[in-house]
Amino acid sequence: MKGLIALLSITILITACSQNTNRQEFAKAENASPAPAVTPKQSAAGMKLTKPTELLPEITEKYSGIKIEAVNKNDGSKIEITAPFGQKIPIGSTGLEITTSSYFTSFTMVDGGVKNVSMEESNPAAKVIITDNGSQLFDGWLFQEYPDMHPFEHPVWKVVLAGAVKK
Repeated sequence: MKGLIALLSITILITACSQNTNRQEFAKAENASPAPAVTPKQSAAGMKLTKPTELLPEITEKYSGIKIEAVNKNDGSKIEITAPFGQKIPIGSTGLEITTSSYFTSFTMVDGGVKNVSMEESNPAAKVIITDNGSQLFDGWLFQEYPDMHPFEHPVWKVVLAGAVKK
């Protein structure tokens, strides 16, 4: 019983102390000056911080689109297509269509966004929109090296990034 009372006392003390800290931090935040305007940032490799739907000139100089593979979950059959940047195209006879809005050869997440840290194909990723009869089913990133990270979910088809199409 004494142990339970001691544990309860410590919990109350910690809660009380942390509430005071939170109030002080909140008051500081209220009195702080507004955040400065965000300007494009550069990576060590000189690549700027981008919006996910932006195609970098360095990418479009070297690549014209991406390679997509659609795997039928029921029978294992595969459909491979080339998806040019910015164009909505059918994924074979699946009834699905894909639009590629961005491609990074070396995708990384940073505070405030995403960026391509180099032109070396170390972590290829493509920002795509997948639709079915005009209804958007997916708007996200497909990762070539990590196809199960934030995958496209569909009852029949698994759509993965298979690579990029060089010019």
